Amino acid sequence: MAIDRKELGSRLRRIRESRAYTQEDLAELLGIPRSSVVQIESGNRSVDSLELMKLSEELRFDPRGLFAEEFSEQKDSVRALFRAEPRAAADKNLSQAISKWLGLCRQFTHLEKLVGADRGLVPPVRYDMPEPRTKWEAIQQGTAVADQERSRLKLGPGPLPELPEIMESQGVRVGLLPLDDSISGLFLTDETVGLTVLVNSRHSEQRQLFSHAHEYCHLLFDRQKEGVVSRLENREDQTEVRANSFAAAFLMPEGGVREFLSGVGKSQDVPTLQEVYDEEGGTVRAQRRGPSQPHGLQFYDVARLAFYFGVSYESALWRLKSLQIISEEERESLAQKQTSASAFRKVLGERFSRHRERFRKRESAFQHKLLSMALEAFRLGEITRSKLKEIAGSADVSKAELHTLLDGIDVESASRAEEVRIPS
Repeated sequence: MAIDRKELGSRLRRIRESRAYTQEDLAELLGIPRSSVVQIESGNRSVDSLELMKLSEELRFDPRGLFAEEFSEQKDSVRALFRAEPRAAADKNLSQAISKWLGLCRQFTHLEKLVGADRGLVPPVRYDMPEPRTKWEAIQQGTAVADQERSRLKLGPGPLPELPEIMESQGVRVGLLPLDDSISGLFLTDETVGLTVLVNSRHSEQRQLFSHAHEYCHLLFDRQKEGVVSRLENREDQTEVRANSFAAAFLMPEGGVREFLSGVGKSQDVPTLQEVYDEEGGTVRAQRRGPSQPHGLQFYDVARLAFYFGVSYESALWRLKSLQIISEEERESLAQKQTSASAFRKVLGERFSRHRERFRKRESAFQHKLLSMALEAFRLGEITRSKLKEIAGSADVSKAELHTLLDGIDVESASRAEEVRIPS
């Protein structure tokens, strides 16, 4: 069937609307008045080849499809998202950015088919659970599924490898876009691309990591929705509580956190009780208690924990509180040491960035441990300030950096230790 100008204009209008573009947007793109766009869409004006090329590049469609007998502008995943999130519909920059991203994904999907690398759009596993009725239930669901996902993916209790790569291995398209600061990320479905997650590129690396995990939870739980835009102001919503709970447990599993703290000598000092039963029901009890030592977490312990798992200092504090490893009072106290914690993390990042992956695997962390141990010994009054300076110098920590670290230390002993000789 031959396509006349009226049908061609109608198809162009449908594509424009499906991409959330206005007639003014196209007029600006083509350098023509809006009235000319109206004439094109009504079939009263033809489109030349240059204009068609610009439209296809901007709106991400194959021009050949315009002239096919069977025409489809493809399922409008952007509009579907905005039906679910009406507030986002007014954000033209957001809609156009998402449309461009989906256009790139469609091209990538097409190229995969051409080279025989088609993924088949096999979606990741889906957890069919009822909507949480309470925040408590939301937290329980998120934590339980985070543990299940780590087990299913055979990730163990340690730090994750690159989370976007894990998600992509599950058939999810993952990208970064400069979004409004109020939006941490979003997910949506597209009939040709499949499941897609976008995270705000303007946020810090640690916040992006948390957002990736947060949106991954939405994919696992909320796939029946047309899409979700995650905003900080919606944190009280039960589905957002569930996603935050999932992200915290997925990034910092309880077993991994406790294992790390044990490795740095900060496990909780609790008695160990063993009972042996005989065939008549008699019992013999044996109880062991470790030596009584101060095990309170310090800002440098939390900073190392956050560095190890790749999360922010604040996230690590909240995770420790949720696991009841620290109290709310301790969390607030440690939160006030943010400046010192940032300085310590900077030391870790700058001095040992080349060895970060080895550090995460606990194969090379000697200087990290040495500096942390020296700060702890100084806090307890076991070494002098001069010895701490000496050790910090061996770890390439400047005087200014050390001064910032010392500002965050609450010295436990009123007296200063005599000079301690530590072998070189």
